[in-house]
Formats: sequence, structure tokens, C-alpha cells
Amino acid sequence: MRNDVRLAALLLASALALLSAACSSNSSGGNSGLNMAGAWTVTATSSEGKGTVSGTANVAQSGQGLGTNGVTTLTAVVGSISFSQTGTSLTGTITDSIKSVTYNFTGTLSGDNLTITGSAPCSVQGTQSVNMSGTITSSSTQGNYTITRSSNCYYSGDAGTWTATKQ
Repeated sequence: MRNDVRLAALLLASALALLSAACSSNSSGGNSGLNMAGAWTVTATSSEGKGTVSGTANVAQSGQGLGTNGVTTLTAVVGSISFSQTGTSLTGTITDSIKSVTYNFTGTLSGDNLTITGSAPCSVQGTQSVNMSGTITSSSTQGNYTITRSSNCYYSGDAGTWTATKQ
């Protein structure tokens, strides 16, 4: 259960960063990107009885900035998120520095709505995938997540809701 919650929290923090791009989604080169640096609080609540987890992370940002075409990297103690944005399309990686696992993801922005799909190995032969969708305002995000794991993974999947607020 703790690993499910850690994975959800890491991916939710990632979604926070990616969903924030929707707030200023603008493919023209004239506008500056959204600055995500600062302290964020993320809460994930399982709808499958796996509990609630909440945490705060200080985020540093480098690159073009969210909501602009180009590459942006966000870093925190638990890992980093690096993504490339072209118009409404996002591709990138999430690195969990504690477990040394990298998740690949793709995303699509549409107004204030975003869908993220990511995957990573969960054992020698198993895979896990994450699907997330949500909305954003200027200071908070919220949405739903689903974690699916193949039968040979150690932990089962999960689903639930998440929120994130910039302090």
C-alpha cells in the first residue's frame, strides 16, 4: 500500500506540473511561460480503500517555462520532471530519485483540461501505467487518476482523486 501511495504522490506531483501548463497554454512565442517554482501541497485520495496521502514539495524550475513551446525541467527532493511542449502536445519523463525509476508520459492540453498517460516497468517482466485527467485554476489543480499494473507486479493498481495547491 505504501508504494501505491508513493507512486500516486509522485505522479500527482507530476500532474500538478503538467496541468499547470494548461493555465497558460499558448503556442505563440510572444508570451513567457508559467513559473512553477515554489512550495506546493499535493493530496491523493484512493477510491479503492488505500487511504489518503498528502505532502508538500519545494519545486525549482529551469527551461522555457510551462505553457510555452520548448523544454522545461522541474526538480524537487523526490525527483524531477522533464518535458517538451509543442503546441498542445507534451512528452517527457518523470524520474523518481528515491527508487531510481523513470516513467515516460505523453499529454494533451485542451483549454484548461489535460489528459496524461504514462508507463514504467514494475518488475522484471511487469508494467504499470497511469492515466490522469484534471482541470486547473491559477493557484490549484484537481482531477482523477488510475494506476493499472500487470498481474506479475508486486502491488495492485489504484484509482482515486487528487488536488494540488500552490502555497
